[in-house]
Amino acid sequence: MDAFIKQYKYNIDIAPDRTSLSNIEKMDNESIREYAQRWWELAAQVHPPLLDKEMVSLFANTLKAPYYEHVMGSSAQQFTNIVVVCERIEQGIKSGRISAPTKKRGFEIKELNYVEDGYKSRKNASQNYHTPSQITNIKKPEPQNF
Repeated sequence: MDAFIKQYKYNIDIAPDRTSLSNIEKMDNESIREYAQRWWELAAQVHPPLLDKEMVSLFANTLKAPYYEHVMGSSAQQFTNIVVVCERIEQGIKSGRISAPTKKRGFEIKELNYVEDGYKSRKNASQNYHTPSQITNIKKPEPQNF
């Protein structure tokens, strides 16, 4: 037993801090309650102890869509209330009333069309890019004397 404690004692010395709590993420295979329990157990080891308001804020910031949007819109001030809100969101996702986020994998493909003045990429209607030939054809306004 002493050999075990001696070998793994470093785990006791490395207690989680606020930064490590903010980097924890919910795994795909765990429920929101399991994630909250795992997160809370680590949060209980932080010194100095977290205030409930700080705990709510740190936990909420670890959440991904759609949990984050709904939790930030709630008025829950205690950690247990946040967990209840998250469980309702999870039920909404399972029932199809809240859309689950789609996962993006890899790089997005950007379509490029090459033209003689350079290249033209797909753009939104709100974007207004000018090609090099358009820029050189801009006439400078004539100075006016008043």
